[in-house]
Formats: sequence, C-alpha cells, structure tokens
Amino acid sequence: MFDTSKIQLKQLLEDAESGKLQLPDFQRDYVWGDEDVRGLIASIAKGFPIGALLTLEAGGEVSFQPRLLAGVPESDVEPEHLLLDGQQRVTSLYQSLSCKDPVKTRYRKKKTLDRYYYLRIEAALEESADIYDAILSVPHDRVLRSDFGKKIDLDVSTRELEYQQRLFPLNRSLDPLEWVLKWQAYAQESGDDVTDLMQAFNDRFLVPLAAYNVPLIKLDKSNSREAICLVFEKLNIGGKKLDTFELLTAIYAANQFDLRDAWNGIKKRLVGKREERAVLKPLENTEFLQTCTVLHTWRVRREREAAGVAPSDLPQISCKRPAMLGLPLEDFERDLPMVEAAYREAAEFMHQQNIIDEDDTPYPLHTVTLAAVFASLGGKPPTIASYEKLVRWFWCGALGEVYGSGGETRMAVDLPQLVAWLRGEGGPPKTVEDAIFQQNRLWSLRGKMSAAYKAIHALLMRNGCRDFITGKPTDLMTYHQSKIDIHHVFPRAWCIRQQIPKTRFNSILNKTPLSKRSNQIIGGAAPSIYLRKIESETGLSTEQLDEVLRSHLIEPQHLRNDDFEAFVASRVDALSGLVSDAMGKPVVLGAPDSAASLDEDENE
Repeated sequence: MFDTSKIQLKQLLEDAESGKLQLPDFQRDYVWGDEDVRGLIASIAKGFPIGALLTLEAGGEVSFQPRLLAGVPESDVEPEHLLLDGQQRVTSLYQSLSCKDPVKTRYRKKKTLDRYYYLRIEAALEESADIYDAILSVPHDRVLRSDFGKKIDLDVSTRELEYQQRLFPLNRSLDPLEWVLKWQAYAQESGDDVTDLMQAFNDRFLVPLAAYNVPLIKLDKSNSREAICLVFEKLNIGGKKLDTFELLTAIYAANQFDLRDAWNGIKKRLVGKREERAVLKPLENTEFLQTCTVLHTWRVRREREAAGVAPSDLPQISCKRPAMLGLPLEDFERDLPMVEAAYREAAEFMHQQNIIDEDDTPYPLHTVTLAAVFASLGGKPPTIASYEKLVRWFWCGALGEVYGSGGETRMAVDLPQLVAWLRGEGGPPKTVEDAIFQQNRLWSLRGKMSAAYKAIHALLMRNGCRDFITGKPTDLMTYHQSKIDIHHVFPRAWCIRQQIPKTRFNSILNKTPLSKRSNQIIGGAAPSIYLRKIESETGLSTEQLDEVLRSHLIEPQHLRNDDFEAFVASRVDALSGLVSDAMGKPVVLGAPDSAASLDEDENE
C-alpha cells in the first residue's frame, strides 16, 4: 500500500533530472518567490526538516499523463514515480541546487524573475551567522545593479569573480569538487591561503548538505482507485483543493485526450452563440461529468444485474468523486453526444417552466439529474402523461428544497426511479414522495439563495402573470427585452415609512415578476398612487389593470386600499394554491419553518 522512508537529497534531485520522478499533469505551475527559495535552502543548510514528500508508483490502476518538473531538460523517459505532494519544494531545490539554468521565481502575480543563488562563504561560517542572510540571489546575468542600472554593486559573472569575492554558486552544491579545486588553485596563484576556510566550508555546509535526507511517503501501484482518490481528497495544491475535473483531465491525457479542450467546446455549444440557453451558463465541468458518471454507473449496475449478480453485490449508482475518477474514457466519448443533446433538452424543458436566466435554476444537481433523465429516455418523455410526471418531479425537487445537502445521493436514487415512473413501470420517485412545502415557509423566502424562492418566481410567470405596464405575459423573448426580475408589490420605501417589519415586507409574498419599466414607475409610492399613475400613463382602465393584478395572484382591492396585511393574508392562500398545484399535493399548514434562518434578504 505505502511505505515511509527517507531519500537523500542528491538522489532525489538526480531522479528529478533523469525523469524517474515526474509530476502528474494536474499539478499547477511552479509559483515560488525569491524569499521562499532562500528560506528553503536555509532550512536544509541548518538541517531543519522541510516536510515529507508524497509519491505514487507509476503503472497502477490510475494512470496520469506525466510531465517533467520545471527546469528539467526535455526527454521522453517514462517516470517510475509521480510526485503528488512537494512539487514546489522539489522544483525549488532542483533549480537552485542542481540546475545550471537560473531559477524562475515568481515576482508579483504573473511576472517571473530569473535568479541565481550564492552563499557568502565567510558570512555563513560566522558563529552567530543566520544562513538565510548569507544566501544571496542575483539576476540572470549575475550582476547586481542599483541607481536604475547605472551602478554595479556586485559582479559574479565569471568564475574568477566568484573566487575573488568568495561567493559559492549554490547550483554546484551537490557536485562541488570542480569548483572547490579551481578555487584552491586560483587562491594559490593569488598568494591567498584558503585551506582552513575551505575545510570549514566543506565540513559545515557541503557535507551536511550532501547527507541531508528528505522524508518520503511512497504509495505503491497496487493501491486501488478508491484509495488513490481518498489521497487526492486530502491534497491541496497551491492552497486549493484538487478539482475532480483537473484529475480526470490528467488521467485522460495519458490516452492523448484533451478533456479541457473538449469541455470548452461543449460549454460553448450548449450556451449557444447568442446565449439562447443562458440557463446553462452556470453549468460547471464537474457537473457535466456527474451526468456522464451517473449514467455510466447505472449502466454497469444494470449489466451486472442482467448477468445474475446478487443484489447485495451490485455496484452503486453514483456521481460522487471516486466514481467520477473511475469514468472510463471510452464511455465518456461514447456518451458525450447523447449527454450534450440531453442538456439541450433540459434547457428547453426549463424554458417551458419559465426558468430562463442563469440565476433562476433551483439547484445545479437538479439540472444534472434532469439531463441524465433525458439521456436515459433518449429525448423527450414519450407521452403527455409522462411529461406531466416529469414536471411534477421537477417542482417537488425545487419547492421541497430536497436537492441541497445530499443532492448527489438523491440524484443516484431518483434517476432509476424517475425513469421507471415516466415509462409507467413504477411508482413516484423518492423526491416526489418526500417533498413537502410548509406554508409558513412563504414568510422566510426572501432571496435567490433559496430554490423555492426561485421556483415560485418561475411558477408565477408560467401561470401567466402579465406585466403591469405592457400587459404582456413573460416568455423567452419578453423576459430579456423587458428585463424581467422579481420586485416588491408594496414598495420597500413605503413599507419602511409605514414601519412594517422587514421580515414581513421582504418575503416572496410581497414580490412578483415585473419589468424594469414597471418597477421604475412603482418607485416608492403607495400602491393606490402607482396604480393610478399606471392607468394614466398606459390608458388602461381600472378593470383591465385589475385583471393584470389578478394574473399575479393579487387581490386588486387590497392594493387600491393600501392594505398590506389584507394583501399578504390573501396572497398566502393564493401562493399556497400555486405551490400545491405544482407539487400535486397540499401544502402543510401551521408547521414550523425549519429553513427560515437559511435565507438572506435581497434588496430589489
């Protein structure tokens, strides 16, 4: 499984240079700065620990596209081990102590500086010396300048200048003999006795450096995919947890498949040239892979089931990280056109539910599951009845807020149950059975952090609510042209003046889909005032405007009387009916609202 040992620094850097030790291609670029490199060299010079390295033996179940460490000469050699943790440290040590080229240090965000590192021999040997201060970095031409480059402060551009100033090039640290012997010969020719200095330098710096051992944890290639995935979950590369997409990109690259390039094309095609499927803009690469993965694992389970495998031994349907990393490339490539088409169907379905904009989708995993269903069906549901079942499942998931925590598990349960239900081969899926909506939840739905808030917004539009000014219902075209969003019915400013608590006026009960123009005319006026203004500016009669208001499930008389309490009491019943119709079950009356504290107020 794994082995803990030590490796001599010289051997470690030789393995890096020969290509025996390489990086898996998910590792990020080398990013250390000058001070980081100096600090690392100083730690080794003092014999301090620099932390354990983690490697994986190549050739196991999980195969990654390898790449050489930064600075290592190009070669086609196959690695023996992959460096999972320790890239920055090993790269810094290789470039500063072994490589003849300068170290490419990071300087301010994306800029780099080429540096060579030297040790002030005499300063390093002083009794109270701090090795860090004795380490000097110089530019690529080995000349330190000041006064905007006019003044030369230090020049070590030749071997003789290094000898004269007793500055040891640290990239000779692990093979110092030639430099030391030539220094001795140069000193003798100059009449300078450096024997004692050379001996002290050798004993206190060169010998300990050559003998320095780095702790090493080696994972052997017999480790299972699950074990390797568990290791990856604990790793942080550059302060960021490794992304499943990056790992799978490296795995597929071993077979010359560029997953990142493929995804860029997929996302561009799905959203469309004119963003006609803006509802898919939030779709992440990992979410697309989850659809592919849940379909793959379900297929494998069905195949094993058909082969007579006992139910207790059947593999799980899953879209979690280990399952995603186990998605075979050939399966991904085979399913790719089908899954891409399924996402187009999912976008069309959401448009039919008046979920149009990128901020309006209830849950990411809701969309992932929806696409998996369309892929499993090979397109749209086959009958009107099955389509209506899918609609009910969708609203149960959104209004019941069941795809939040534990959404990946729910998706794995829902998919086979839902597909069977749509085909008339089983009862309602778990989401339809589990989902409930507590009427009191209407008071705490205050912003788009909530799936149910976004769901009611869409349901009002699907129900045919018409804009206060234009009188037009919302569809894909008018949504964007009129800049439809959800706004207050009793204006925020008016409610504050009437000392109505924010918890009452800022809920979904006091909001409805309106155009930007309607919201501007409403302003901060009392409803009775802005309704007269709308009638005056548009020529609508009172009866015509009342009809528009009723399309929003608003009782007009309450607005004309500026009666906020009567308005919300009436709308509680109206929105409860809207929710009940969508879910195909009654709302729960008088139950405590367990999700009230989760919503944040929005200022609209």
